[in-house]
Amino acid sequence: MALPCTAISHAEEFSIAAGSEPGSGSDLEFPEVHADWWQRFDDPLMVDLISDALAANPDLRSAQAALKSARAQSAIAGAALLPEVNGGSSASRNDDSSRYGAGVDAAWQLDIFGGNRDSARAAQEDQQATNARLEDTQVALAAEVASNYVNLRRAQAQSNILHRNLAAQRETAELIEARYNVGLDSELELTQARLSVGQLQAQVPDQEGAVRQSMHALAVLSGEEPRALYQRLQAVTGVPYVAAPLAIDTRNISADLVRRRPDLRASEHAVTAASYRRDAAEAARYPSFRLGGGLDFSSLDAADLFDTANLARSLLGSVSVPLFNAGKLREQVTVRDAQYEQALNTYQKTLLAALADVADAYVALDSSERRIPQLAENLNLARNSQDLAFVRYQTGAVSFQTVLDAQRQVLSAEESLLRARAENSLAMISLYRALGGSW
Repeated sequence: MALPCTAISHAEEFSIAAGSEPGSGSDLEFPEVHADWWQRFDDPLMVDLISDALAANPDLRSAQAALKSARAQSAIAGAALLPEVNGGSSASRNDDSSRYGAGVDAAWQLDIFGGNRDSARAAQEDQQATNARLEDTQVALAAEVASNYVNLRRAQAQSNILHRNLAAQRETAELIEARYNVGLDSELELTQARLSVGQLQAQVPDQEGAVRQSMHALAVLSGEEPRALYQRLQAVTGVPYVAAPLAIDTRNISADLVRRRPDLRASEHAVTAASYRRDAAEAARYPSFRLGGGLDFSSLDAADLFDTANLARSLLGSVSVPLFNAGKLREQVTVRDAQYEQALNTYQKTLLAALADVADAYVALDSSERRIPQLAENLNLARNSQDLAFVRYQTGAVSFQTVLDAQRQVLSAEESLLRARAENSLAMISLYRALGGSW
């Protein structure tokens, strides 16, 4: 059963681009979804970590167990549509004789008004919803591992920038001390140089702690102990980055594409299941029909037990009509109606959140992409300014404070460029996550 028309009509009201109508014959053609979108970052270690997480993460194992349970529940609900057959045997002995018996009993609930069929369909929709939730858990887990990996590489890169600048500041402090010893600089310049070194040195513990914490987060996601990952993550490789442009103009992504998200598909199946359960509750208000029958064999001799002469047949039909139940069945329909409305509202809320996720991810991606070239140019200018400031300081044209300011500008420019590149990668990951994996 498809998503009820009410849900579809509401779902198609929303789209990223103004005037974009899902399902209206848009000229955009979207490529097939690729589950392994993380390959585009061209970072083998990140790929390995995601594979490890998908194999061992506890949350994913719980989702897999939930799917196993949903499949069993669907099979149980489907069994109600089939006859139930039971067999039995007996043996008894009196003072001078023995008697043997065997029989087969069958019963079948005739699904005249479709209540059992609707319950079975609802269970099937529950299974599909659980399967979609498992897919959503996989997508979310891969995105979380990738994001934590980017954050780790950013923390390592920031630590590297800090140590490089610290080494440069120490060289400068040593030079100032040498100039101070021969009377070329005052105690003020020497104190300023040493203070600059101390300020950078004070940042080292926090930066190293950030690296360790990022490793711990990855270990938890991968289902491993933190120490197991230290050796693999020690080497600094830089922030993973997707250099290739996007395959489509994400500003024109419509609700049709967003509806491929697993969480949204799970919500759609939940709406359909609620609709079927409402129909099953309505069917329970009408009469039910049951057929039953049996074959019974009995004999004084076990060898003659299944002789047709010893066979007794029975067939029974019954009708059950609800006469008085204090409105319980009617109120059960009301309950199912309310649950259907809740599921429909949840679907609409999930769709709106999905569209917002895509829009937010694209804004962040577009912003970082436009900032990176200017930040790279700013870094070049800051380095040139630092070189010029030091030359002018040596000639006495400027004070040492100018050199310190130039060095801080270089550090700030390096960190800003690194942050923008990391934010670009995180925005790309968020966009993949928002679209259910890829596009």
